[in-house]
Amino acid sequence: MRHDIRFGDGAGGVLVGAEGTRRPAVLLTTAIAGINDYVLRQADRLAGDGHTCLVLDYYARQGGRAPDLSSPEKIMAAVAALPDPTVIEDMTAAVRWLEDETGANRIGAVGFCIGGTYSLLAASQVPGLRCAVAFYGMLRYAAATDAKPVSPLDAAEKAACPVLGHFGETDHLVPVADAAELADRLRGRPAEIYTYPGAGHAFHEDFRPEVYRPVAATTAWARTGEYLSRYLREPE
Repeated sequence: MRHDIRFGDGAGGVLVGAEGTRRPAVLLTTAIAGINDYVLRQADRLAGDGHTCLVLDYYARQGGRAPDLSSPEKIMAAVAALPDPTVIEDMTAAVRWLEDETGANRIGAVGFCIGGTYSLLAASQVPGLRCAVAFYGMLRYAAATDAKPVSPLDAAEKAACPVLGHFGETDHLVPVADAAELADRLRGRPAEIYTYPGAGHAFHEDFRPEVYRPVAATTAWARTGEYLSRYLREPE
């Protein structure tokens, strides 16, 4: 089942899975394009594995309309303009909504692209998360701005929950050196950072044959499922 929902101060998203149960929950954050068929299919997969999934809509306050993404330059401008503090505020409200409305008390975050960045930021800034999974989220900001006040690498050092990261070795947006630095900053913590040979940015997006890498995508998804099972399962 899929339902459009509203929560917090104008935030919104799509709820996928059974309601009114105490199933574990996943807060899913998307690439800059927002909610699309690919994202909803991933939410369906998570629901099929026994999770209630809430897909956050970054653009709910503006009627669900994504910005102009018709060129690489406009995509990067949209990424730079999306305000991290507002998204983190919405993620915090989403976690509270899941707790109150579904009874979930074991909630994890999974994010793709900029959503992976938000999953990583949420690990230190959103109370109540049991784990956070980042697929090729940007790790380093060129400069601090009002929209991007804290570098994900700096935030990672304060992570309050286990972190799982998936990065492509040929990613032109997230250098493999940044993924290695993330692993170093999380060393000694319950974190696992993986890089995938021959994979670039967005290697999990199966609707884009030019970037999709099936072996890396399948392996990363299996590791994600194991991670969620480990940290969101009921205590024995």
